[in-house]
Amino acid sequence: MPRTTRTTWTASLLALPLAAVAMLTGCSSPPDRPGSGDTPTTTAAWDTVQAGAAITALPAGFLQPFDDCSELLTYYQANALELVTPYGLGAGRGYYGGAVDVDTSDAAAGAESATDGSLAGASASGPDHSTTNVQEEGVDEADIVKTNGRIIVAISGSSSKVRIVDVATEKVISTITMPGRRENAYPSELLLHGDTLVILGQEWASAQPLRDHFLPFEAGRTLITTVDISDPASPRTVGTMRVEGSYRSARMIDDTIRLVMVSEPTGLQLTGPRTNSLRAEDEAEQRNRELVRATTIDDWIPHRQHLDADGQVISTEPLLGCDQISRPRDPAGLSTLSVLSFKVGEAAPTSGTGLVASGATVYASPDRLIVATSPWDMWNWMPMDTSWMRGTPSVNTDLHAFDISDPDATSYVASGSVGGRIINQWALDEQEGVIRVATTTDPPGASQASHSSLIMLREDGDQLAETGRVDDLGVTEEIQSVRYLSKDVAAIVTFRQVDPLYLIDTSDPTNPTVAGELKIPGYSAYLHPVGDGWLLGVGQDADEQTGQTKGAQASLFDIRDLSNPQQTEVVVWKDSYSPVESDHRAFTYWPRTGQVFIPITQWTDNGEGNFGGVQTLSVAEGTLTDGDRVSTAAPNQNWGEAPMRTIVIGDDLWTLDYQGLGRHNLATLEGGWAVDLP
Repeated sequence: MPRTTRTTWTASLLALPLAAVAMLTGCSSPPDRPGSGDTPTTTAAWDTVQAGAAITALPAGFLQPFDDCSELLTYYQANALELVTPYGLGAGRGYYGGAVDVDTSDAAAGAESATDGSLAGASASGPDHSTTNVQEEGVDEADIVKTNGRIIVAISGSSSKVRIVDVATEKVISTITMPGRRENAYPSELLLHGDTLVILGQEWASAQPLRDHFLPFEAGRTLITTVDISDPASPRTVGTMRVEGSYRSARMIDDTIRLVMVSEPTGLQLTGPRTNSLRAEDEAEQRNRELVRATTIDDWIPHRQHLDADGQVISTEPLLGCDQISRPRDPAGLSTLSVLSFKVGEAAPTSGTGLVASGATVYASPDRLIVATSPWDMWNWMPMDTSWMRGTPSVNTDLHAFDISDPDATSYVASGSVGGRIINQWALDEQEGVIRVATTTDPPGASQASHSSLIMLREDGDQLAETGRVDDLGVTEEIQSVRYLSKDVAAIVTFRQVDPLYLIDTSDPTNPTVAGELKIPGYSAYLHPVGDGWLLGVGQDADEQTGQTKGAQASLFDIRDLSNPQQTEVVVWKDSYSPVESDHRAFTYWPRTGQVFIPITQWTDNGEGNFGGVQTLSVAEGTLTDGDRVSTAAPNQNWGEAPMRTIVIGDDLWTLDYQGLGRHNLATLEGGWAVDLP
């Protein structure tokens, strides 16, 4: 059945009265969900009129909070009705499955006694140690391993448990299991603050068949478990919050945690044609419209459960109030993007805000948290036409800014859109109210070329307004890495066959300019300052003519003169790759000794020379020296694979891979496998 897109509603329906909204829905008295044998009583044309009236009757503007649940439900339903097909929503994606039955099975924290005596408190002073390599100073990032110098808390690759390891004895002294149903709970990342460990995990639901209906989205869950590790040999679970939705990322500033997640409408049930006939398709589409209209607000918004220390459910309630959820100017799917704030040690959020949108990439400064959304992040909601992509084949990135300057509050302040796509969180930056974003725009046609841009934005009311930009960076290429060295300087690397390193002067937000440019073979996938005016790059060497990569490389750049950057040193490891190229948290720089630790996987044609371990570099002002390397594989392991993380504690280098921990002397690299984490 033909569908009318929103672009045809606007001119003809602006004058429709607000009373039309009440005909579509009402939060206080929602219609009953029709049974599978009910006959549709309304037409698609009625749906279009009422949906259009509902959208145009809402307040105009880029960013608007909803006043109540009735208005929010109207928005969800009206947008869903535009996407209805005989096979579900959008492009007809869905699966037959169901929610997990509620039970309260125990999954409490366990502990193995230390064999060499009790430990001091987890927050007791330990030796000097490295921390997670983060983007912004003072903004900690969740990771798979954390340490305070006395203990190491780690998530091993295939386990559903968190292990606490005593550094002195090299023993697993306790094991923490997340509360979850049917043993489907898995830890993802960790945050550590003093004696408090926060475990961020996921719980997967098993698909269940439903008669005559399907659930369009998997019932993913996010678990936030707070653990007191003042006695690390006997950790005590304080409580857990289970939330409907998928974990995206987390940041911690002092004792405040900001958690970002995206939730799909878990209560939405749809149907499909019972035969292959045109009549069956028409009936299924009408039926799906009835099902959408019969939804209540609880079918759309995410909910949370609070669990006690034993994993028993204490309460179930909406994650956010309807008046805490806003809508962007343009429809951005039917997911709910939530930003929650927690105080370390407390299981319940102290504040939160939401947006009817999706999101994948998270950046945070001490004052602003920015979530980036592209059309690819909301593929579930893509209609058959392109009205939600603004009618253009090019990709846009939407940016949603949240004020986190107050540790006790979270507020959604502004949104904006820039052309192109971003590579990762390093493409974003905020300093002194200026937001910088680096994007690559892919060519809309085969005869055109890609190019990259640096765009400057400021908050202007509820919009992120562009103040200046630099375009045509790396024509025919795409961005490989970005590093904002100060509020006045940005470094951008693009690549296709050679690596242009651009140094951009951003001191004037209205007129950013390219200060200098350097073209060399290969590219840097990660950039790290190693002194005033010196920049270290980790990436790949490449053939200058073909762009074919040849192996991992590290480069030292002299950028003291922005107009004339120079590559002063380069080290190449043939036929190799480093996890640093895709995850900045795998990089460790230890200024006290001038050492850089690069996890490396190296391969050979016959496999006999395969290597998995850590390559060291010595870096100083103007010098970069290839150092020793050490294999970090477990005994009897016949293949080489780089560790996921490297950690410095005192005079030792610790490594974490999927199977356990290694320990090596920092100066000599003598040592070996230390702890199994099965």
